[in-house]
Amino acid sequence: MPLADTSPPPLESGWIYDLLRWAGVSAATAHHVQWAINHWFGAAAKRAAGRADSPRAVTRASTITALLSSVWRVVVVTVAFFVVLGTLGIDLTPLLASATVIGATIGFGAQSVVRDVLAGFLLMMEGQYDIGDLLVIGDTTGTVEDLSLRVTRLRGADGSMWFVPNGEIRKLSNRTRGWAQVFVDVVVPAPTDVDLVLDAARRGGEEVAADPAFATELIHGPEVLGIVAADAETLTARVAVRVPNTRRDAIDRALRATISRCLREEGVFAGGDGED
Repeated sequence: MPLADTSPPPLESGWIYDLLRWAGVSAATAHHVQWAINHWFGAAAKRAAGRADSPRAVTRASTITALLSSVWRVVVVTVAFFVVLGTLGIDLTPLLASATVIGATIGFGAQSVVRDVLAGFLLMMEGQYDIGDLLVIGDTTGTVEDLSLRVTRLRGADGSMWFVPNGEIRKLSNRTRGWAQVFVDVVVPAPTDVDLVLDAARRGGEEVAADPAFATELIHGPEVLGIVAADAETLTARVAVRVPNTRRDAIDRALRATISRCLREEGVFAGGDGED
């Protein structure tokens, strides 16, 4: 059985290859180095995509790969620049001293920008959200329309465009991925028969679970938790259901409407409140 060929495939000239050739490295060695770097970044992207649960994982991995390649390019070009200056006999001490002072001045005046960029890099690496995800950041809720190293752009439900600096994102809720536990609270007048309320809530949940539009999307069918609050004027019954995060609002509305209809059929007027 012939052995597999593990040698790097032929590559077109890239910036790494050209830089190494310019530095006097042989063509074969330059090809091997460029192939190794591209292979490493590609493998890292595949591993990141394999660990992610988002359908946009491949796109995010490609973005991260391009970002790392850009950082690597800047590092290599910067080092090569100083090596060339040293080879030409130029004294680097005054230049490095000036660069240090200028860099410190700019860095001190742009701390927030540096913080935003570093936070954006970490957010991309960790894949906390992607374009199209619904986020809650503090008191701001919106769908991610664009993201960069410095800022995340959200579109609110009313059409407002929110620009959130990445450095200010301390805690966020991603309401797109995974599952959601939806609670529907049904408030009825206090004199209402408890068994009647719970039975109406149960029938409403069963109708939603049997509806072809929702039946295949329920992770866990509606469950009547019972009376969770009572005072002199009202009783509050609660129904819980576990659904895909992207369908929480639609199923919440369907469950609320169906239970209210079942109560009205029994002659009971119901109001409601819901939370996730």
